Amino acid sequence: CIFKHLTKKTSDDLREAFIKCAAAETFFLWHKYKKDKNGGDADTKLNSGTIPEDFKRQMFYTFGDFRDLCLGKDIGTDVDTVKSNIREVFENSNRNGGTTITAEHWWDENGPLIWHGMLCALTQGVTNREKKTKIKNDYSYDELNKSQNGNASLEDFASKPQFLRWMI
Repeated sequence: CIFKHLTKKTSDDLREAFIKCAAAETFFLWHKYKKDKNGGDADTKLNSGTIPEDFKRQMFYTFGDFRDLCLGKDIGTDVDTVKSNIREVFENSNRNGGTTITAEHWWDENGPLIWHGMLCALTQGVTNREKKTKIKNDYSYDELNKSQNGNASLEDFASKPQFLRWMI
């Protein structure tokens, strides 16, 4: 997906590609989640302003995978071309008098926007404006980066090595 959306190799284009792909991944993940749960009360919960806890966890995994891809730490298969294109964005960031951007700095600035894109995709079907706003506020990047009840924050979870996340 990032390979398809990253047509120009600038930081802004990379951000747009990551947001679009993470949003699409979340959208399809939600539909698979509902199918696997035979409908259940997933939509009811979401429409009431609550992301089901087990789905939120899946979103954390997805966010972590995108972080790893950005930082060149993804251990999946078939990602070499994407990694190369992402690396090229950072290597060429100082062209035309620009400042060199590191992957870590880029992620620190754009991770919150990527998470917001995931929330936007998830709440696309939520028609009640107040509930949609509630989800975006309650599950915002800033809110989820507060450690709660001994659970890892969003960034703490995402920063765990990928192979360890798979075992959690």
